Amino acid sequence: MLEVYHFVTPLSAESIASEEMIMSYFEEMNQFVSYKLIPIVTMQSVRDTYHELKRNYKNIDYATVANNLSQLVLDTKAVQSQGRKAARAFYFKMQTQLLANKTYSKNLVLSTIAELNLDENIFLEDYNTLSTLNALRDDQNIAANMGIVTYPTMVVYNSTENRYAFQTTDFSSQGLAHVFNSSMSQKTTNASLHLVNYEESTN
Repeated sequence: MLEVYHFVTPLSAESIASEEMIMSYFEEMNQFVSYKLIPIVTMQSVRDTYHELKRNYKNIDYATVANNLSQLVLDTKAVQSQGRKAARAFYFKMQTQLLANKTYSKNLVLSTIAELNLDENIFLEDYNTLSTLNALRDDQNIAANMGIVTYPTMVVYNSTENRYAFQTTDFSSQGLAHVFNSSMSQKTTNASLHLVNYEESTN
């Protein structure tokens, strides 16, 4: 089975494009894939996203961008106890609303949860708990251990051939086909693919 770790920055146009590309690619694949969307917020990603958004939203300020990114990652992680698919649906919907210039608020979060037919009580129980915060730290550690320095980046690991994983930033149809085919065969001649020792990266 293929395990996919997709590291993204919330509200980043490039990350959103990669999300759309990989979802479209999965629809065409005739194979089960364990897909983990991992939104990451760093000081650099906040700065980059702020400058990107500033071009389209003149009145936006740095503190708002930093808060929106951090809060979206936290809330998504709290939703994840209801399943990865639920967390992705929440994350995608919140991104769309924030980019439509809606203000991040508790009301927006809860209305989104209701619209997606998720459990509000479970979300409120899991929100800002120690286990949720620890899960966020785990995501940061996974990114660090896998050597992720740019976003979006994808790591694909074949659990039946558990020696190496392939890392790429190419989300074109051709790039995705190549990384998945390489993961199945554990061989590549594509210089854009970065081969990493999976066992070392996940220790």
